[in-house]
Amino acid sequence: MPINSKVAGDEPALRVKVRSLLLNRFNSLLVHFRSELPTAAPKRSTEILFQLAVFLAAFLIIVSRRPDAILNAQFWAEDGQRWYADAYQFGLRCLFITDELGGYLHTVPRLAGLLALLVPFSLAPLVMNLCAIAIQILPVSLFVSPRFSNIPLAVRLLASSLYLALPNSYEVNANATTIQWHLGLLAFLVLVAQPGTGWGWRVFDGIVLVLITLESPIGVLLVPVAAVLWWMRRTHWSKISLATLVPGAVAQAFIVLFSHARRSAPNGATLHRLASILGGQIFLAPLVGNMTVLRMAFRHFPNYVFEREMVALVIGLAVLLYAMRYAPLELKLFILFAFAVLSLSLAHPIPGSRPQPQWQLLTFPGYGNRYYFLPSIAFLAALIWIAIAGTRIPRRVAGLLLLLLPLGIVRDWRYPDYANLHFQESAAKFEASPPGTKMVIPLNPVNDSHWKMELTKH
Repeated sequence: MPINSKVAGDEPALRVKVRSLLLNRFNSLLVHFRSELPTAAPKRSTEILFQLAVFLAAFLIIVSRRPDAILNAQFWAEDGQRWYADAYQFGLRCLFITDELGGYLHTVPRLAGLLALLVPFSLAPLVMNLCAIAIQILPVSLFVSPRFSNIPLAVRLLASSLYLALPNSYEVNANATTIQWHLGLLAFLVLVAQPGTGWGWRVFDGIVLVLITLESPIGVLLVPVAAVLWWMRRTHWSKISLATLVPGAVAQAFIVLFSHARRSAPNGATLHRLASILGGQIFLAPLVGNMTVLRMAFRHFPNYVFEREMVALVIGLAVLLYAMRYAPLELKLFILFAFAVLSLSLAHPIPGSRPQPQWQLLTFPGYGNRYYFLPSIAFLAALIWIAIAGTRIPRRVAGLLLLLLPLGIVRDWRYPDYANLHFQESAAKFEASPPGTKMVIPLNPVNDSHWKMELTKH
C-alpha cells in the first residue's frame, strides 16, 4: 500500500516531465526545420527558374534556325504520311504498326500524332513540331541539371550551346520523324548521369529508357552501355536502368530481325566511300558547316575533295583515338555508342529514293545527315574534352580545330524553310468536307513525289 501510494502520487509529476521533454524536442525540431527553409526553398526555386530560362533559350535557338516550324507549320514526310494519318485512321492501334520503311517500331512520333488529334487539323503539324522541339531540348535540360554537377556548369552550357547550334543537322531539326536521334542522346545521358533524387527523376528516367527501346533500334545499342555502367558502378540504380532497357530492346530486336519490312536498296559500300563519309560528313562538316563543304566541293578546290576528306579523316581518327585512350569512361562509352549507331545505320541506310547506291548518296554533303548526328556530337565532345583536359600539344590542336566551329555555326545557322504547300488551305478544305471524303495532301520534301498524305474524313 505505501508503495502504490508513492507511485500514484508521483505519476502526475512524471507525466509533466515527459510532456515537457517531448515539447522541448518538438520545438527544437521545428526551429531546425524553419532554419532550413530559407536555404532549401530558394535553392529549389532558383533551379526551377534556371531550367525554365534554359528551356526558353533553347526553344528560341531551335526556332531561329527554321522559324517556319512554328510560324508556318507543315507536315514533314512520315509526320503526315504515317504518324498522323495512321493515328487518324487507326487510333491507339497505330502504336503497334511497324514502320514500312524502317522495319521497326516508331512509338514516340506516333504518340505525337495521337496527341495532334486533340486539336483542329490545321494545328496538327504545329503540335507535332512542338513535341519534337521539346524532346530536342530535353538533353540540354538534363545536362545542365545537378545530375551532371561533376562537370563545371560553364562547360555544360558551352556543350549545350554547340549541340543546339550544331552545323550539318538540317534533317534532325524540329520534326517528329527524327525524334529517335535526340531521344537516343537523352537516354544515353540518363544512363551516365548521377542518380536522380526523388521519384520525379526516377519516373522520368524510366519513361525515357522505355520509350527509346520502343522507338528505335538505338535502344538495343544502349543495353551494352547500361551493362558496362552497371559492371563498373555496381549501384542499385544502374542495375534498374539495365533491367528497364532489356524488355523493350528484346521486343524491338525481334521485330527488326523478323519483320523484313525495311525497304531494300543497293548499298554500294566501299572503303573509299566510307573514308569519304567519315572525313567529309562526320569530321569536317560539323566544324566548318555543310554550306562550307558544298562550296569547297563545287566552287573552291573542286579537284581536291578526296584529299581534303582524307586529311579530315586522319585528324578525326586521331582525336577519337586520343579520347578513347585518356578520356573518362562516360565519354569513351559515348564515342563507342555513337559509332555503333552509325555502323547500324550504314548497314541498311535509306538517305533517299534516288537510284544511285546509298553510300554514294551519303558521301554528298548534307545528304542523310541524320545518320551523322550522334557521331558528330561525339567528335565535338572529344575535341572539347581534349581542349580542356588534354596534354599540351593535343590541347592546342583541339583548340585550333574548335576555332573553326564559329564558321560552321554561322554558315549553317539558318536552315531553308520547307516549301510552302499551303497546308492551311488544305486543312480548311478537309475540315469543311463531309464524312467519307477522300483527300490527298502533298507533303515536304517536295523533291520526292512519294510524300503525300491520304486521309478519309471521319
